[in-house]
Amino acid sequence: KAVVSTQSTGELRDLYRSETNHFRYKLWRVKQIDRDLEYVPPRLSEERDYLLKQRGEIKTSKSRYMKDPWNWFDWLTYILMFTTSVLVIICLTQSDDMASLKWFQDLALWTSRSMCITLLFIWIKLFKFVRVFAFLGPFVVILTKIINDIIKIAFVFVVFYIPTVAIYYQFYCDSNNDGYTNLRQTMFTVYRMLLVDDYGYETISEYETTVKIGDKDITVSPEIGWTDLIVAYWLFFGAIIVLNLFIALMSDTFQRVYDNACEVALLEKATIIDSIEENLPPAKLTSFLRFIKTKCAPRQSYYDDDIVDEDEGSEMHKYTQQTFEVVRGMQGQFLQLAEQMEKIGGLNEQVEIQSKQIKDLRGMVKDLRTMVKEMRKGGRMGPPSPYAAAQTTGHG
Repeated sequence: KAVVSTQSTGELRDLYRSETNHFRYKLWRVKQIDRDLEYVPPRLSEERDYLLKQRGEIKTSKSRYMKDPWNWFDWLTYILMFTTSVLVIICLTQSDDMASLKWFQDLALWTSRSMCITLLFIWIKLFKFVRVFAFLGPFVVILTKIINDIIKIAFVFVVFYIPTVAIYYQFYCDSNNDGYTNLRQTMFTVYRMLLVDDYGYETISEYETTVKIGDKDITVSPEIGWTDLIVAYWLFFGAIIVLNLFIALMSDTFQRVYDNACEVALLEKATIIDSIEENLPPAKLTSFLRFIKTKCAPRQSYYDDDIVDEDEGSEMHKYTQQTFEVVRGMQGQFLQLAEQMEKIGGLNEQVEIQSKQIKDLRGMVKDLRTMVKEMRKGGRMGPPSPYAAAQTTGHG
């Protein structure tokens, strides 16, 4: 009982601090949004709607403590522990003469059952503390994710299970039929069929059943074909379809979580650290932050890209080789581009020389045309053109 009181007091303290911090955050955030709304122009209605929606979500948001399902599980465990403690105290305070009474025997039976259930929940609570380790954290997350798969498959299972139980209860439920004496045993026997357990096939295939239709009880002789049909139906849809679908869902969940095992473990560790920081007293939180600032920020660690861990050696070698091939390919493309640019530069010089020669030829042609016109008019040649003189000198 002292353990229950201590743990419950700690949980109440964590709940109070989390709710208080979240309430302060909501007041601060809503005040900021109201300030932003004052500066939103009327034409920007979409931005105003977005801020109003965000303010509504913040007002209805829950604290980090209430969002963590493990905290709810803790409270359920504490309630079971408290209930079990009260039942044990009641049983111990009674006299020995009460042992023969029926109500005391029932109380002792339920006390024993409560102790077993509480013990199970206490051991499951151990998962909350091992989820921060990279070795076991992903498996804890997988177990929590599988709960969603169980809810999904439970609907499909119930759709096939309830009508099957009704069929077996209608034809084979009898006080003299072992395994089908009442509704509870019939339901459990039908469930055992999924595990290919003994369900008394020889008995039900030869059993004369009494069918109730209204107020009439009609005795029906055994019909092996009908028994084979309903057994085959349930084994096919229950043991093959539903169970394999459940296994496929769990495999997909396992693969998605385990592929990011390290990230999942770091996320769980960050969640625990953030929760601890939030629930620390102000003096201890200040001392912790001062230690982080002076001793741990920034963290210095030696790094050499040529040194890799043994577990990551093959992967790192593969990534290094791929990077080297990409760089080598880019280097070859760069050299080819440089050669093309050099060729283009030489062609430009040739084009400039040819353009200058063409320009000189055009000037010579123009002077020759002028000389021909003057000869036609006066029967004599005009002053020699510098281009003509240069051409004559060159050929002289």
